[in-house]
Amino acid sequence: MPFPAPETLAIIGAGPVGLEAALAGLDHDFDVQVLEQGEVGSHPLAWGHVRMFTPWRMNLGRHSRAHLEAAGWAVPDPETCPTGAELAERYLQPLAQLPELAGRIHAFTQVVQAGRLGLLRGEGSDAGTRRARPFRLLVRDQGGRESFHHAFSLVDASGVYAHPDWAGTGGIPARSELYLRPQLAYHVEDVLGLDREKYAGRRTVVIGDGTFAATTVVALARLAEEAPGTTVAWVTRAIAAEIFPAAEHDPLSGRRELRMRARALATGAHPAVAHVGGAEVDEFEFNSTTHRYRVILATGEETRTEEADRVIVNAGFGPDEGLCRELDDDEPQFFALGHGPHGHEPDFLLETGYRQVEDAVTRLADGMRASAS
Repeated sequence: MPFPAPETLAIIGAGPVGLEAALAGLDHDFDVQVLEQGEVGSHPLAWGHVRMFTPWRMNLGRHSRAHLEAAGWAVPDPETCPTGAELAERYLQPLAQLPELAGRIHAFTQVVQAGRLGLLRGEGSDAGTRRARPFRLLVRDQGGRESFHHAFSLVDASGVYAHPDWAGTGGIPARSELYLRPQLAYHVEDVLGLDREKYAGRRTVVIGDGTFAATTVVALARLAEEAPGTTVAWVTRAIAAEIFPAAEHDPLSGRRELRMRARALATGAHPAVAHVGGAEVDEFEFNSTTHRYRVILATGEETRTEEADRVIVNAGFGPDEGLCRELDDDEPQFFALGHGPHGHEPDFLLETGYRQVEDAVTRLADGMRASAS
């Protein structure tokens, strides 16, 4: 097969970081192609009912904003915090419609796995050997048809939201979790809106002690005030005193208020919310007759069982570890952007991802020029 041109850059993911990388790549003379598994902005749309902690001024990438303003785009109120849906509809979708990105964004195109043409992980004694071979991506379209895409530079901006962490201790599935996973909820449910009927008047076990779990528990506490009979068992590895201990010092007011409210709920501020701290999830059971769940917990040396109508696992999210398993840890001309190490960084902000883009694309451009010389 003929090799692609040295300036080819493939980007996995058409979220805010992926599109910023695409426009930064164009500004550095790359031939950019963006491969998106769903629609543009699919992850922000998935949590579209949630308001972000950061205002518009912190959510705009430098390259993206410059291209949008050149096209006549009106900047939203810089001090207003958008919802996920607003971020997608007022920012990401206009980005995707820019003339300079026409024909470069391939929606509903899944990257199954990435590697180097003709090389396994660890093969090639130096970076120059691997750099001389293009990346080879196996991609699958909406109809299930597979093909290959090749490029000499690669950015993985697929994010983490599509890959929820397991509920079980040690980050692996609890007993029966694999079997029951299709029935459990692993994302931020819209319990006050579209998902209200699933939770109103019912008991829910929420698992996790991060910001996503806090968002869910706070919303369910509000639902309990509107729908009698709504109760929550909030299961965390941390004890109550360790839930967001420095919440009052958070510089982002929205996040500060959420965390302080969640901390109060963990210490008994609402009669409908029972906190179970210092617990690890050992097993799930489902009674097909009553359609209720039993969550078996290990709390120290004791075992405790929580029964519920619904289970929400908000234990966190991580990158797709299998996507780039055939790439070296220090793979030349490759960067994974848009999340912290291993995806576990609860305070990761978009502006952090944009700084990653600036550094990565500059280094990719330097590498491209070095290979061409």
